[in-house]
Amino acid sequence: MDQPAEQARAHQQIASADQQIASADQQVAEAMAAERESLSPACRADAARLDRLLAPDFHEFGASGGEFGKVGTAARVAAATDPGGEPIAVENLRGRLLADGLVMLKYTAEFQGRRSNRTSLWRRTAPGQWQIFHHQGTIAAR
Repeated sequence: MDQPAEQARAHQQIASADQQIASADQQVAEAMAAERESLSPACRADAARLDRLLAPDFHEFGASGGEFGKVGTAARVAAATDPGGEPIAVENLRGRLLADGLVMLKYTAEFQGRRSNRTSLWRRTAPGQWQIFHHQGTIAAR
């Protein structure tokens, strides 16, 4: 093989790898933005807005010990949320692209004096649009 052709292929492979990394970073960033929106008091107080972020197959194991599906979750959260109230504090938010259009997020949250470790799974439904389909919260030590 000739050297210029090999170099061209190597450059093409590097460019492709760079695009995949950029795509992964973009998807993780979009899922993080959706997670932060879902945690905002304005979103949590608006049942319709929160419901749009919940996938039809949404499932949660709450830090409270409860297990919840999509039906009634947005209304329950909205009824318990003051739109001008204390926001949920997020620490150490990190994400991983598990597959194209599938992101896992992990972080520690603190709200009303209670800390919890949380994991969320987000699915892309359209370009730039994400829905959460699984969430788990576990009480964390102080």
